[in-house]
Amino acid sequence: MKPDPMPNPSTDATALPLFSLQDVEKSFALDGGRRQLRALDGIRLTVQPGESIALVGESGSGKSTLVRVMLGLEDASNGRVFFGASELSQFDRAQRQRFAREVAYIYQDARGSLNPRMTVAELLAEPVRLHGLRERAEIPGRVDELLAMVGLPADVRGKVPSELSGGQVRRVAVARALACEPRVIVADESVAGLDVSVQAQLLNLLRDLQREQGLAMVFVTHDLGVAAYLCERVAVMYLGRIVELGRTREVLARPLHPYTQGLMRAFPRFDAPLTVSLRGEIPSAANLPAGCRFRSRCDRAQPDCAQEDPTQRLVGDDRYLACLHPLEAPTPTH
Repeated sequence: MKPDPMPNPSTDATALPLFSLQDVEKSFALDGGRRQLRALDGIRLTVQPGESIALVGESGSGKSTLVRVMLGLEDASNGRVFFGASELSQFDRAQRQRFAREVAYIYQDARGSLNPRMTVAELLAEPVRLHGLRERAEIPGRVDELLAMVGLPADVRGKVPSELSGGQVRRVAVARALACEPRVIVADESVAGLDVSVQAQLLNLLRDLQREQGLAMVFVTHDLGVAAYLCERVAVMYLGRIVELGRTREVLARPLHPYTQGLMRAFPRFDAPLTVSLRGEIPSAANLPAGCRFRSRCDRAQPDCAQEDPTQRLVGDDRYLACLHPLEAPTPTH
């Protein structure tokens, strides 16, 4: 089964996506190169200006590796990653500097990502100064704007990260990302491990900022409930492949892949812990099963699932699927 063709950003000048990933693979050598761990396999994904998309899946599904490839922190082993019309691997120094400003990253360990010796004011002023976004005399005022934007009082200006609560540290991390005036914010499990009420506050903050400022957002999470609240589209990942992709409401209302359905059963609410495990154990990415990589955990597996590894294909209006025997017949494409 061949995947559907995707437009090449270098030749399609209309409505360019911010990110376009074409059959991206990422492998890591094991045992001195005798084995390969396939962390990403045939990833096909676009991120449009102003849209929000969630990357969802269990630990080991490849979400964080995908983000690192999108950010240029890891080189793809195969395939192409475009930002706008330019291929990421071909960026010159000026393009990389611009990319560093336009794509902001909020780390999962927000406290660890902040210099413990710098005050909040210094942390927020640094990216403004480095990218030359304000005159020197205007920077203190910009710091105040950023603090107000994320709902922090002005008196935190002189505090260092160790003096802040977990929720305050996450807000500083968001403000630091906004200081670059980016076009895209990439957030890796940015609300994980917080009290439910603080988590809800941060989700509200991220959603409001994304909509008010027209930012694109790529949000990494293991929780479909968080994806439903925050993001317009969702990409469900399993063992390095996107197995289902589409508008979040449609995917959650009518999942087509058995793995998506399994995740929904495991995470019925965004504020609930994992209560039901998916059947079986996730295979190793260094020893993928023959055929469909989900078949060993799927109650719908058929003999042909052991023979063919389904790739991502268009099955409806902005709906993609990698499954030989979906939960229901996909809507025909026109």
